[in-house]
Formats: sequence, C-alpha cells, structure tokens
Amino acid sequence: MKKIILVIALLILAAVSTIPYWTGIEAEKRFTKLNHKFYPAANMKLVDTTYQRGWFRSVAQSTFEMSEASNTAANDGRLTFVHDIDHGFLPITDATIHTTLRTGSDMEVQSTEGSKIEAQASTQKFLNNIFVSTSVSEKPTLLDMRTKVQINGDTVSTLKIPPLTVKYDKAHLQWQGLQGKVYTKHNLAAVRTEIHTPQIQLETDKGRIVVQNAKLQISVQPGADSKQSASLSIADILLHGKQTPQVKLEGIQVEGNNNIVSNKLMITVKTGLLQAQVGADRYGPGYGDFELKNWHMPTLSRLQNTWVKTQNQGLPKEMAMLRLAPEGMALLKHSPEFAITRLNLNMPEGEVRGQLWVKMAPFEGGIFALFNPQLLINAISAQLEMHIPQALLRQLTEETSPGAQPTARKTIGQHLKTWVEKGILIPDEDNKDYYRSQIHLEGGVLQVNGQPRPIAVILPD
Repeated sequence: MKKIILVIALLILAAVSTIPYWTGIEAEKRFTKLNHKFYPAANMKLVDTTYQRGWFRSVAQSTFEMSEASNTAANDGRLTFVHDIDHGFLPITDATIHTTLRTGSDMEVQSTEGSKIEAQASTQKFLNNIFVSTSVSEKPTLLDMRTKVQINGDTVSTLKIPPLTVKYDKAHLQWQGLQGKVYTKHNLAAVRTEIHTPQIQLETDKGRIVVQNAKLQISVQPGADSKQSASLSIADILLHGKQTPQVKLEGIQVEGNNNIVSNKLMITVKTGLLQAQVGADRYGPGYGDFELKNWHMPTLSRLQNTWVKTQNQGLPKEMAMLRLAPEGMALLKHSPEFAITRLNLNMPEGEVRGQLWVKMAPFEGGIFALFNPQLLINAISAQLEMHIPQALLRQLTEETSPGAQPTARKTIGQHLKTWVEKGILIPDEDNKDYYRSQIHLEGGVLQVNGQPRPIAVILPD
C-alpha cells in the first residue's frame, strides 16, 4: 500500500511539475498570436522576434518600427519590447510577465537615472529616429509593465513610464511620468486602459504650456461592430504666450463613445469646462455636446487614403480638391448627420446658448451636383437655434482705433451685427436682454424665425 501511495504521489508530483512547462507552451502560442494582431493594428512593422522557452521561465523579444519609417536606414527608428515571463504555478500562483520597452535616441534625453544623448537632427529625422541606439544594453527603459495572467486567461497589467526631460531645437518638454493599468480579456474581446500623468510642461520660444493632473480611461471592444468609449479629465491647462494674454482652463471633462454599426460610424462626445480665464476676464462654466451619425467607414477610409496621396504628391489645392470630390460626394449619399445638441457658455455679459442639427438626405447627381448647388441644398435638412446676450454683441462690435487689425472676435461681431440688420437675430420676447434666432432648412425652403426667406440671406456678404 505504501508503494502504491508513493507511486501515486510521484505521478501527481510529475504531473503538477509539468504545469509551468505547459503554461510556457501556451504563453508562446499567445505571444505569437498577439504579435500577428497587435503590430499591424498599431501601424507598426514587426522586424524581428525571438522566444526562448524554459521550464519555469521564458524570455521573448520583439523589435519593430513605425510603418512610415520602414524605408529608413537600418536600425533607424526601431524599438524593442523585452518580455521576461514567469510561468507561475497555476492555480496556486498566476503567471507574470515583466515587459520593458527599450530604445535610445540621437536627441538629448535625460531621464531620472541621468541617461543623456545629444540631439543634432532635423525635424524629419527626429520624427523618424526619435529613439535610436547601438545596443540593447545601452537603451534606456521608456516603459515598464508588469502583467498578471489569471487562470481564465484574462490579464491585468500595471504600467509605468519614467519622468523625462526632452530637449529638441527650441522646444523643451518636461514630463512627470505616467502610471496606469490595462485590463484585457483572454480573447482580446475587450480592453480597458486607465492612465494618469501628474504634469506635462512644454516650453518653446513662443511661450509655455502646462497640463496638470490628466486622467484618461479607454474601453475598446473590437469586432465587426466595434465599440469604444473614453473619458478625459484635466485639472487645468495653462497657456502662457510671450506676446499674448495668459489663458488658464480649469476643470476640463471630455467623454466620448464610438460605435461602428453596419460599417457606419456613430460618435457621441460630451465636454465640460469649469472656468476659463483669459487675462483678467473669466468665463464659465461651459458645456458642449456633439454627435456624428451614419458616417460610412469604407468611404471615410478611401477619403483619407486619397488625401494622403495628394499630400505626398504635392498637388495644388485645386487639384487635390478635385481628387477628393468623388469620395466626398459618395460620403454624402450615406445620409451623414452632425449635431451640436448642447452648447452653453456663461460669460460676464450673460449666457450664450445654441443647438445645431444637420442631415444629408440621399440624392442623385453624383459629382455633377457640384455644378448645380441647388441639388445639394434640396438634400440638406438643418436647424439652428441660438441665444446671445445683447451686451455681448455690443462689446464684440465696439469701435476700435483707426488702422487696427481685425481680430477673430471682431469678425464674429460684425457677422452677428449683419444678422441683426437682416432680421436673422431678433430681440427675445421672453428676455429683452437677449437676441434669439431660429433657422430651419428643409427641401430647399428656408425659414428664419418662422418666416420664409431666400437662402442668400444667411450667406456672408
């Protein structure tokens, strides 16, 4: 009986001891699968990959470059992921992966450890060869990530990017590092990322920008009908120009959802601003909500590719627009919609409020509609509502000194004044301190404040 128990114990021990080995085999399979999916999706070119599998521990490396830099000289613009994989002892301990991103640069980079490389490159070379070095041992660590692989295959990664000071030409970037977590389902069906950086400061010969306490969350569900959502919060942004008034934006919030349904893109974005300070003037709070619907993804992709080709070929603006026109007209045939569902901004003179909705109905005529604008106008459905304080309009149209250059603020004021003269902006019956306007366009018929008007009335003179 003792021998039988001993044999069984030895068999169990042998079986259990093979768990890390089989975990290593599975890890290698997932590593290969991830390489095939991740790099093309991130617009990167995988140059070389190695995997050294042991019984309890494996080491993998992946060297890649940005696709745009693939035609540069050897080793230019290449980065290397190094993965140190502890197979663990499931289900007692999780498998863990320690990943570092290593690289160097021909620009001056000084990290907390004091690594420093001189930069003497053109802007293009800086972009293509932002991190270049001669050997792995010399490369500073730009990313440190530790991943736990749970028994069901889901992963939780804790990442850290060290503080960096980057000097290039007249630009000086100081980044106080980044911390975050990435939660990934075993089949890559969902990925959620949470990152935080305490401060980013950029200083140039034009001025200084300081971003304080930025937090970003992104959730992605890949697939044919993919879903993405993101939220961004920033404590404040300071813009200090050397020849312009100081601007400070506080309490910035942005939330967005991105869905692709039947090849059509749907986007919803909500924004909020607690306060904006421009010089001695203060504005806020302010809110803006936006929507995009029925934007055909294949057509958008072709439009983007055509635009890139025209830029690479250096075509004149008129020729580039002619190349883009067919795809632009094709996009309009899918009935895209754009809406500003909420626009509110508190100002010293009062609150500015507005809404806008624009939809394109299917129409015939193709590119020939460019030569008959009435076809496009007949296909547009639009509605605009706005409320503007009378005191604000008076301030925007105040006389300036002779010879003074017109500003964007002054130009907006002149357009609004023209709308008052044309009866597009009229006194608000419910609030005498405001102007209001309601504009509706349907089937080529324009109504302004309930009265039919020619379309030319809303066009700039």
